[in-house]
Amino acid sequence: MSTTTHALMLPAIMLISAVPTLVAAVLVARGNLHLVNGLDASRLRDPAATAARLSRLLALIAIAILLAAPGYYWAAGNDSRTTGVTVALLVAVNGLVVALMLAVAKARRDYRDRDARRNDTANGSRDERTGRR
Repeated sequence: MSTTTHALMLPAIMLISAVPTLVAAVLVARGNLHLVNGLDASRLRDPAATAARLSRLLALIAIAILLAAPGYYWAAGNDSRTTGVTVALLVAVNGLVVALMLAVAKARRDYRDRDARRNDTANGSRDERTGRR
């Protein structure tokens, strides 16, 4: 394998590995929320806003991966540069994944709380916050 081919291998792998995340972002933006941890769009208060938030986070993850490709090309086998790009990639992607997990948890809490309140009021019990049925 030539030096040029070897220098382009890792950036090419990074470019290819971002494609599934981009596809997921597009699908979620189109309303396929069930792809994200089985979210039920019919139980969400505002499924369009949730889809926009989750697809934006997925797209940012893909962008972070895509930006690692020129970083690895710049590193070109230099161990300290490669380590720096890898650490930056890990921090960016993991931070965005935590934000994505928190957004999914918030969406799940939203529809679970709403369903629990609806079931309580249907049974005749009063809402503790408002005192209403």
